[in-house]
Amino acid sequence: MNDARPLVSVSMTTYNLEATLARSLDSVLMQKRIFPLEIVIGDDASTDRTISIARAYREKHPSIIRLIEREKNAGIQRNTYDTLDQCRGKYTAWLDADDCWTDPDKLSIQIEILEANPAASVCAHFVRWVTPDGHVQRKKYPSIPAGRYGFDEILKHNFIPGLSAVFRTGVHRDLPNWYFEIASLSDWPLWIVAVLLGDVILIDKIMADYTLSSASSFTSKGTHYWYAADADFYERIEDMLPPEWHRTIRSERGKRYENLSGALREQGRFSDSREAALKAFCSPFLGDRIRSKTKGLVGALVREWKYREGRTEEKNPLV
Repeated sequence: MNDARPLVSVSMTTYNLEATLARSLDSVLMQKRIFPLEIVIGDDASTDRTISIARAYREKHPSIIRLIEREKNAGIQRNTYDTLDQCRGKYTAWLDADDCWTDPDKLSIQIEILEANPAASVCAHFVRWVTPDGHVQRKKYPSIPAGRYGFDEILKHNFIPGLSAVFRTGVHRDLPNWYFEIASLSDWPLWIVAVLLGDVILIDKIMADYTLSSASSFTSKGTHYWYAADADFYERIEDMLPPEWHRTIRSERGKRYENLSGALREQGRFSDSREAALKAFCSPFLGDRIRSKTKGLVGALVREWKYREGRTEEKNPLV
């Protein structure tokens, strides 16, 4: 178990997670295995007791746990990348320190699958969504069937829960420089570069809990934020992919702008909605999704016109 190079590295990023770090670490340490394992904790300059807890676990398990400490906060993407970069195993498993694994056979099952399928880059499974107090908000995610998936699926939506994934170490080194500039999408770009090298195997088992909290980046922002983040993601990835995927990229980008336009319109941000609808119209190839994108653009223009007309009437009421 104490070989110089582990078979599996667990990449665990932390930032002010004193309440959940021990649970996450315990869920890794409980794994039944016959292979060497390491846990690489990358802390992003926490100001609570996270570092103290991490150090205490490292003292108890010095042959397994390694700790990266920062003096200054670097952000999610940089902390994620640097932690992955320190992983030495043939395979890397991802687990943020506010989530946990629930099946002690998780790693063994996934490693066996990857060893038997050299053409696969990622093995993932289903997860539950739970609140910090343990209430189950969603029993099974993602909502697609188990199976083997290629590039077409991961390009359309991020269906891989990060805490479920085991993948071949080193794929992060193919990430583009803009990875460090985008909004909080720390895992989707990684799956894009991973699936360029091999398939995703999604197995029909629920083996982890994703924690929903008001402070998490996933739940603390409105839907318009996520539509905008996705659209920005699609704006950037076209240059890194072969031309045969550009049509799909532009179509998906158009869908995100269309959704963003609707979300902004509901907030009464009519000029922003019109701008997003125009991008939705221009993003796909000219003849692609013509009815949908035209309807969205016309709707945004009409709603903005009505809004401006109403404001004009308020300023110039009839006597």
